[in-house]
Amino acid sequence: MAEKCFTRMGQIGIAVKDIEKAGQVCKEYGMGPMRSFISTDKSVQNGELYGKKVDEIRFGTLMYEMDGVTFELLQPIKNTVWSEFIVKQGEGVCDIMFTPTPRYYEVLRERNIKEIMKFTLYNHKFSETDIFTQVMRMHDTRADLGFNIFTWDQTEETKKRVYPTDHIATGAYVILEDGTEAYLKNPKYVRMEKIIIVVEDLEKTVKAYEAYGFEPASEPKDFGREYRSVSFSQNTDGKDVIFEIIQPLDMQTPYGEYLSKYGRGVYNIIFEQNQKFNNVIKTMTQEE
Repeated sequence: MAEKCFTRMGQIGIAVKDIEKAGQVCKEYGMGPMRSFISTDKSVQNGELYGKKVDEIRFGTLMYEMDGVTFELLQPIKNTVWSEFIVKQGEGVCDIMFTPTPRYYEVLRERNIKEIMKFTLYNHKFSETDIFTQVMRMHDTRADLGFNIFTWDQTEETKKRVYPTDHIATGAYVILEDGTEAYLKNPKYVRMEKIIIVVEDLEKTVKAYEAYGFEPASEPKDFGREYRSVSFSQNTDGKDVIFEIIQPLDMQTPYGEYLSKYGRGVYNIIFEQNQKFNNVIKTMTQEE
């Protein structure tokens, strides 16, 4: 088994045209409480796109957490990969954030994977002159995995620091809700179970997932003449999330139609439903 590239999965980045509208949809499903972050020239610096410096990178976000995973709605403003993703793919899951091991960067070199976006995030103030910083990096792993990988590295000055528990309240993030809002009392979902990714070549994708050290969770299997499938798992805060890789065999099926329209990518996310609700859609698809 290949050496692991990640210690945990922490965040799913969803590119949207309007975070307010998308945030309202999430609230209808009981997802929250929400916090926000709007980049400025102070909070986001040293921007690069495809290895070239840009004058600024601007975006706005709404975030909420579910069972150890942060879901981040990202509205691009200027010079971002998310804006390009929306133009080419439409709104949907663009990237997934992992905590990397040194092996991850070796795999990137071995597979000639390029860094497509980078910036320094100043997101916490210990004091006016002492600010916690992170270097954010996005890599073009979509051809390998069906999504881009986003990672963060602490700067040398902050590697030995303990990340403060109050970083959201005292940093660049803004808490919009305190968790007592009425819509949060009966969430329709309780945890994320599975991420489904549609690809054109299952065998090639399996080899890529193995190279990045994902844990095999099933053997490849044919489901009639409609599609072939195999699963991998990734730990997040002690719980495993399943990545199911699907290759459509019939292009007239929903999986096939998605692949024809968007190319490989995250087709949908399956959640465990709150048992109080029996008539809730169990998946949120990219098209919806």
